Amino acid sequence: MEKGDNDNDRKIVTSVEIVDAIPSVKDNETTSNTDIVSAGATKLNDEDLHRLFQFRNLTYLTTLSKDGSPHVTPVWAEIVDDLILINTFETSAKNKNIINDKRIALSVVEQSNPFNMVSIKGKVIEQTAEGAEEQLKRLAKKYLGIGKYYYRKPNHKRIILKIKPEKVMGLSIHPAFYFLAYSPWNRG
Repeated sequence: MEKGDNDNDRKIVTSVEIVDAIPSVKDNETTSNTDIVSAGATKLNDEDLHRLFQFRNLTYLTTLSKDGSPHVTPVWAEIVDDLILINTFETSAKNKNIINDKRIALSVVEQSNPFNMVSIKGKVIEQTAEGAEEQLKRLAKKYLGIGKYYYRKPNHKRIILKIKPEKVMGLSIHPAFYFLAYSPWNRG
């Protein structure tokens, strides 16, 4: 079998753009970002990032437990002044984890186009009760369509986790190119 005949040696080109990820390159081979971008792909920019947080897309927050294991929780989030804000209660597992280790990871997937997504690594730079009640009402309006969060327990003191993104990785496929994401003839 000649080199390139093996299924593992074949490259499938799709309309995908991955930001902050270096493409794999074989020895003595060079590539540029323009080689990867093809029709239908878009670069993730600040506007795209803000749009993911503008609508009702759930954010999956990962914190580290005391034993180092990941703890993943779907949360409501918003982006303000380039900080990601998440509302939680003071005694939540995620807040307890953050007290021990400020590192987090987030993932957001657009509801109307699941091929538009972002993964973020960062740190919690502040945990504050200031403005937490107002933010909870704002998030309830955004996610539930009403300005009140009825599932709140009265003894749960609300706080805002302010997250500074350190690494942002995005993926975007234009809806017209969905067929490239799955093909029964390219199962692997």
